[in-house]
Amino acid sequence: MKKENFGIVNKMWVLVIVVLLCTTSGFLGYSAETKADAIEMPTEQSDTVEPWGKNAQGQFVNGNGEVISGATMKGIDVSHHQGVIDWSKVANTDVDFAIIRCGYGDNITSQDDRYWTQNVAGCETYGIPFGVYIYSYATTIEQAQSEAEHVLRLVNGHTLNFPIYFDMEETAQANLSDALRRDIANTFLKAIDAAGYECGIYANLNWWNNYIHSDISNNLLWYKWVAQYNNSACTYGGIYQMWQCTSDGTVDGINGRVDLNFWFGAVRTRSYNIKRAVTVEAPATTTTTKKVTAPKRMTIKSVKKGKKKAVIRWKKISAAKGYKIEYSTSKKFTKKKTKTKTTKKTKITIKKLKSKKTYYFRVKAYKVDSSKKKIYSKKWSKVKHTKIK
Repeated sequence: MKKENFGIVNKMWVLVIVVLLCTTSGFLGYSAETKADAIEMPTEQSDTVEPWGKNAQGQFVNGNGEVISGATMKGIDVSHHQGVIDWSKVANTDVDFAIIRCGYGDNITSQDDRYWTQNVAGCETYGIPFGVYIYSYATTIEQAQSEAEHVLRLVNGHTLNFPIYFDMEETAQANLSDALRRDIANTFLKAIDAAGYECGIYANLNWWNNYIHSDISNNLLWYKWVAQYNNSACTYGGIYQMWQCTSDGTVDGINGRVDLNFWFGAVRTRSYNIKRAVTVEAPATTTTTKKVTAPKRMTIKSVKKGKKKAVIRWKKISAAKGYKIEYSTSKKFTKKKTKTKTTKKTKITIKKLKSKKTYYFRVKAYKVDSSKKKIYSKKWSKVKHTKIK
């Protein structure tokens, strides 16, 4: 706080008040000590909260300085792109853990991350909890198995404190069928799990929403790490344990930019070992969820076309928390021609449509269970279509 400037008159009044207090203190039972006990005097301090740091209450904040609900640890993920890291300096920052890239692709030594060994040594030397990820190029079951063997070869002899993650984001993988992507992910994850390690999937929000098979995203055994860069929050609707919030982080001991992450599970230290004797049913961060029945099938009331836009209205569903809308120039809603929007209202205006093109629309409602997972209607509404002006 700023100190006030008193005039001569004000100083005289202060002197009078002090005299009165001194002469009456015996009657009032008032003293400097009791005053200090009763009133905590403010001290001068800065209101500035460092983005992605902690506030005065020790809570992690986002890029806007707002509390990140549920965040318990702050971490980084690193690879050879960060070059030589001074882990002694990193250990003295607010970074609580690291996820280290061990390599990429098949089980070939030339595809080991060339800074893997020294990054692991740095974490082990300075007591920084760490986990592992591998960048996947797998487009076949055989390659996924080879990538699992790649990781297991490199982590042998090390105590990991965070899961082993399978990084899926290659365009070639996006072009595969849903079933093959699912089988590739499951092949890797089951191989790691069979070796006794916690494991999971890393992907960006678009992949989680459109390319990661529901058999993977709904499997509570696998950990989920979501990349979504913004200053506010992760908006993924499913269960996840880690959010990669930015690639523009700065940390003492690292030259240049580094990815920042927040962990939402119990705090882990170097004494936590992810290798277990038997497979558990679910990660410790998950909780038993109350069963929620799926909403009823939706009914679209109207589709009103406009100039390069359409307004879709539908009937409200009781207890629904929101609605998912798909629109496409394909009757079969093929992935490449289909887009998705969500809203909590019973109508939506979709803009930037192509003139003189026929668009098809369908809607689902969703509820939210106690784990914040979205439970959708089992079937889409009947399809409505219109030719845009």
